[in-house]
Amino acid sequence: MEIYIIQANLELGNIQKNKEKIFSYLEKAKKGSLVVMPEMWSSGFDNENLEEHAKATPEIYKELKDISRKKHLVLAGTLPELSKKNIYNKGYIIDNGELIHKRAKVKLFTPTNEHKYFKAGKNSFDITESSVGNLGMMICFELRYPNISYSLRKKDVEIILVPAQWGKPRKKHLEILSNARAIETQSFVAVSNTVGKIGDIEYAGSSAVYSPWGECLINADDKEGIFKADVDLTEVYKVRRLIKMDI
Repeated sequence: MEIYIIQANLELGNIQKNKEKIFSYLEKAKKGSLVVMPEMWSSGFDNENLEEHAKATPEIYKELKDISRKKHLVLAGTLPELSKKNIYNKGYIIDNGELIHKRAKVKLFTPTNEHKYFKAGKNSFDITESSVGNLGMMICFELRYPNISYSLRKKDVEIILVPAQWGKPRKKHLEILSNARAIETQSFVAVSNTVGKIGDIEYAGSSAVYSPWGECLINADDKEGIFKADVDLTEVYKVRRLIKMDI
């Protein structure tokens, strides 16, 4: 099976330009694969205009469902959503044209004032059974919380998806934590981050796929594009049989 990760430099607030870029990458994904997209990829963290950007999200879901259906893809990422006058950073998983999972980001990153613009989701970290395996999601800053990955492991996660906009000053943290989450959960971890300067913030890149043994299968470093790793989910169970953990 193929896991694709998209690493992109976004244009702050320019939904049309960002859609064109992301959708062009999706065209390159092989039928039946999993594609992870960055956090808040439609608008970036254009925080003063989030309510306006959230109005575009329902139509973007329709377009993603159409792409997923036509190419038999599983798509994951996050988008801004408006609900009861609150803005949420919502993670989604779309499988063969069906929206099978959504949840709001729980751990908001206060150094960039996310808590002032978004409402946090509830502490509900579930796995989603999909056509490519049991999927769990850790949205950007949530990667720092081993209790979240532990919760997903207890529910038999096979692939942890990490849509992110992770800053460059913490690049090493992203790489180490992503690898650690793979090793401790004995799962694949697929990270999709942004890169380059977006607004006033420079992002780390380092989108990657890690194996349950902790091997880095692909790392995008500081490049833009869509990157592929070939994975075999039987490796998850080989590692778990080899090193049994009392979860």
